[in-house]
Amino acid sequence: MIYSRNVALFMLVAGASMLLTGCWSSSPIEKRYLEAGVAYDKVQPEERIASERVDYPQKQKIRRTVQYILPEAGAKSNNSPGKKFYNKEEIGDSIMEMTRETYLTNRSPAGFHLKTIVISSRLLQEIPMHELLDFYLADNDIRLSLQVYITTGTARDVLKENASGEIPAFLLKELSANRKRISRLIKPVTLANLIGPLKSESSYLLPNVSVEQSALKIKGAGVMKGNTQKYGGYLNESYVEGLQWIKGDISGGIYKIKEPELQQQFVYEIKSVKSKIKATVHGDDISFHVDMKSEGRLSEVFASNVKKMNNRTLEQHSEIVEGEIQTLVENTMTKLKKMHVEVADLGKALRIQHPAVWEKVKGNWDDTFTTIPVTFSVKLHIDDYGASTMSMD
Repeated sequence: MIYSRNVALFMLVAGASMLLTGCWSSSPIEKRYLEAGVAYDKVQPEERIASERVDYPQKQKIRRTVQYILPEAGAKSNNSPGKKFYNKEEIGDSIMEMTRETYLTNRSPAGFHLKTIVISSRLLQEIPMHELLDFYLADNDIRLSLQVYITTGTARDVLKENASGEIPAFLLKELSANRKRISRLIKPVTLANLIGPLKSESSYLLPNVSVEQSALKIKGAGVMKGNTQKYGGYLNESYVEGLQWIKGDISGGIYKIKEPELQQQFVYEIKSVKSKIKATVHGDDISFHVDMKSEGRLSEVFASNVKKMNNRTLEQHSEIVEGEIQTLVENTMTKLKKMHVEVADLGKALRIQHPAVWEKVKGNWDDTFTTIPVTFSVKLHIDDYGASTMSMD
C-alpha cells in the first residue's frame, strides 16, 4: 500500500514538473523581430545594384520590404511618442532566400505575426501569383488569415509612415472592416481564400490600396486572370460597387443620386441587398438572369420641398434608385466582358445549377462568358426616412 502511494506521488510530481516547465524552445518576445507586413515590388533596371556587389547567384527582380514592429518601443509609446516599426528592404529573385537573408542583419525575425501582404500590379504582370505566394502557403509559421492586397502604385510606399501614425500593416486590415459603411469595398482576401482560385485557375479580385495625401485608402480592385495568375487590370470604385450589387455582397453603405425632375441630390442608405443568379440552358445556349432586391432608407434629401412621409414620394425615389442600379450593373457587366474576366459568380451559379454544362465550358470560361447574355432586374424598397421629416413647407 505504501509502495503504491509512493509511486502515485512520484508520478504526480513528475507530471507537474513537465507541465509547469513551459516551452523549452521559447525565446523572449522582446528579442524577436515580429513581421507585421510585407510589400513586393518589381525592381526597375535603374534600381539594380551593380552585379559585382552580389557574391552569389541572384537575379534582382523583386524588392521585398518587410515591416517589423518594435515591442519595446511600442510599450514605451504609451507614455511618450516612440517609433513603433521600421522597414527593411531586400532584393532578389526568391522569396525564401530573401527571408533567410534577413538573418544576416536581424537577431530573429518571426513571421507568425504577419498580417498583410501588398503586391504591386507591375510585379504581378511578370510573376504569377502562385509563385510569389508559394513560400507563404508552404510555411507552417504563416497564418492563413493574413490578408493579401494589390496596388497600382509602389507597394513599399503603402508600408511607410502615414498621417494616422498607426502601423500601416495593421491599419490596412482595420480599414477593410469598414465594409458595413461603404458599398465600394470588396471583402478582404486571405491566404486561405486564394487557395481555391489558385488551384482551379479561376479569375478573382484583390482589394487595391493606394496612398493619397499621406493616408492609406482602399480604392477599387485589381483583377487577377485565372489562366495566367497574372494581373489583368483595374476595376474602379464604380465597377466594384456594381459588382457588389450583382453578387449581393453588400453589408451597408450609401448610394447618391440626382433626382431628375428637381435636379437635386438625395442619398439612399442601404440596409440590405440580396441577389439571386439563375442560369438557364437550352441546348448549347446559356443565359443568366440576376435578380436583386434591396431595402434601405432615405437618409439625405437636398430638395427642400420633398414630403418624406408621403408614400408616393418614397415609391418615386425607389424607382429612381432602381433605374440607377440597373444602369450601374449593366455597365459593370460590359466592363467585365471587355476585360475577359468573370468575377461575378456566374460560373459558380452554372456549376451548381447545371454541373454537366459547366464541365464542358469551364476550361475557357473567361472567354466563353463574354458571349453569354446576362439580364438584370432590381426591386428596391425605401421603408424609412430617418428621424426627421423637416421640410421648408
